[in-house]
Amino acid sequence: MKSLSVILADESLCSLRELAGWWGAEPPATDTTEARQKLERAMRDTIAARFVWEHLTEDERRVLFAVAGPSARNWCLVESIADRTHLDEDEAEATLNRLVERHLVFVETAKVQGTELIGQRVTFYGYSAPRNTQAAIEEKRIAYVPTELVTSLYASGRELYISHADRSDKTMDELLVPYRQGDLDQIGRRFGLSVQAYYSRNEVRAAIAENLTQAEAVRYALARVDAKVQAIYDWLRSRGGRVTVNVLRAQAHLSEWELSALIHTFEEYALAFDTFSEGERILFLPKETLANLARADGRPHAAVGLQEDETPQALRPADTTFIWDIAVLVAASYGQEIELTRSGTLPKRAAQRLTPMLLGERARRSEREALDYVDLLKQQAHDLGLVVALPSTARQRNQLKPGQKLDSWSRHDLVMQVRRLFRRWPTDRWWIDTPGAGYHEFHSFYIEIPLARELVTRLLKRCKTGVWYSLDSFRATLQSDDPYILRPSQRCAGEAGFKLAEELRAHWDATDGEIITGMFRSTLYDLGMVALGYQREVVPTANEPINPDSFMLTELGAEVLASEQSASQMFSSRALVVQPNFQVLLMEPYMPAIYWLLRFASLDQMGRVSQFTLTREALRRGMEDGTTVDDVLRFLQTHSQKSLPQNVIYTLRDWARQSREAPQPRITLLEVNDEALAGELVTSPKLRAYRLRRVGPKSVAVPPETSLGDLHRTLTRLGYAKKLRSGFEELVAAALPTRRRSRRDDTAAAAGA
Repeated sequence: MKSLSVILADESLCSLRELAGWWGAEPPATDTTEARQKLERAMRDTIAARFVWEHLTEDERRVLFAVAGPSARNWCLVESIADRTHLDEDEAEATLNRLVERHLVFVETAKVQGTELIGQRVTFYGYSAPRNTQAAIEEKRIAYVPTELVTSLYASGRELYISHADRSDKTMDELLVPYRQGDLDQIGRRFGLSVQAYYSRNEVRAAIAENLTQAEAVRYALARVDAKVQAIYDWLRSRGGRVTVNVLRAQAHLSEWELSALIHTFEEYALAFDTFSEGERILFLPKETLANLARADGRPHAAVGLQEDETPQALRPADTTFIWDIAVLVAASYGQEIELTRSGTLPKRAAQRLTPMLLGERARRSEREALDYVDLLKQQAHDLGLVVALPSTARQRNQLKPGQKLDSWSRHDLVMQVRRLFRRWPTDRWWIDTPGAGYHEFHSFYIEIPLARELVTRLLKRCKTGVWYSLDSFRATLQSDDPYILRPSQRCAGEAGFKLAEELRAHWDATDGEIITGMFRSTLYDLGMVALGYQREVVPTANEPINPDSFMLTELGAEVLASEQSASQMFSSRALVVQPNFQVLLMEPYMPAIYWLLRFASLDQMGRVSQFTLTREALRRGMEDGTTVDDVLRFLQTHSQKSLPQNVIYTLRDWARQSREAPQPRITLLEVNDEALAGELVTSPKLRAYRLRRVGPKSVAVPPETSLGDLHRTLTRLGYAKKLRSGFEELVAAALPTRRRSRRDDTAAAAGA
């Protein structure tokens, strides 16, 4: 017996093309080894075998089935064909000759012992070993089908002669039973499904089958095939999910190999299958898939599209509360000694002292939400460089102090500050959005918050400023009838993938939808990008669990979304009102003035109109960097709407004089020759514990509470000692007593011993 590859190697190009027509394969264009191998691969599956059965007459089908035989025995004696097929000998011989001419069956003389062949490659061809070794060995004519083709021919031929082999009545799980594990894995990969490796083959198959019959899986698959395949699928479904292949040929006008490619595509995505039913070859949809599609069609669909709304009865005007609260936190880093916990968060007492000054609505809700909000403010301010947590020394824990990027931050206008925070929002894993008031958990661990924020941002750009939109329409448009829009990874989880689509839809408004609502209710409102509207007489209080019904994109929000240009403000606004009682009012949100006053005054109230109080301690603290009282008065006079009160001028000068005359703790100055080196000393992580502060281009101040001996040893170890121009002598002098004491202690210990 010859193998299929040997048979094809001997055929001419014309014969190969004729053979390809029988098997529904693409006719080879060239007479090459690669073309023959491609044709061989195309002939070795069940779909190709059905093309052969479809084009045979009834007598030819009988003879071919008799040769293929049960149990994958791919041969029989020529003399037994008539008995097997119930044909007379002449008809059987003529039919066999036609099959031989078409290269579907092959005849040769072989040695036979009883009912078994001998002298063949038994293990390769799948034959059983001879049983009757006493029987005579005879040479007889046998008809055979190449072993590579017999399994698919026999499996598809059974559909013609055995009623329960008809696949059109089988479930999806039963349809997938013949598939090998590799085939199941391939189908799963096409849908992105992943099933745990410890599942058995039957469990994997059942999970895949349950997912693929869902309407969501059909929609997913159709989005990944050609438009022509989609159209034929819709046509097939419109005809009840079952048509004969001959009708399909007339409808689609496809060649045999194009029809084969179409059926292969359907089967690769488990969308449709072919089989023989009642003697005819048909293409059908699994019954479970049809039922799920019908159920999905009967489900009411939400109206997709942003819907404009009337002006709400009660509205919450937009305000940049998050920006003001960041400034409040910075003010606390100036005026309070805030020691952080070991995890880097604000202690509960410090956070509670801060919350009465905050404007964000989250600070007035439950204690847990308020503390989380304060921690969010601290994290964002730290990441922006507005505050810094100084590492602990031998005498104190980490403290919250002003950061080095405050100057550049204060030069940004309100729009740019919001834009910088908003650009961080989509990918910041520390940022917390409060869920909507009606939130209920349902597989929420699958929700991808960065993706949700990105989708909200993209849809928000389509909104017009000054127009009220229904929040329900925003959520429906975002979903667009895809329950996995915020959780694409769940679609790929075999245990909870497509089969949960309907449950996800039922819970979407209360879970995913409330996540979206919460973004409007918290972050977008806190940044001043939207105003919120309510269909009720009064705006709900902070502790009332009520969601907004509508929103309006603000001018600030539109500018943040549309522009990427940086904006800076210079000291030019006359927005200050300095009163004789030392109160300073800032009548507009002028960011440079706000952050200047945070250094030299005590904060009383933050917002679009901010209030400060000039105090002795705040003035002393602000002048530590070398600023003079004349500089302070010049700033106040330049930006005040009228002349400064005389008592304020006299008192500020008096406080400055008293501060100069008061005994000052000794501050050591380190001088270097290079400005870059001065910056390196201040920013080096290995020196951060010493809290060095830059007071000039080439000067670095050492705080009085710092251990000079420890600093001397650290600078020497890191190689900075040789680069200092002056100031190192004081460190050496401070280190000498320590060394002498250490030597005396060692000598005393030795004498005692």
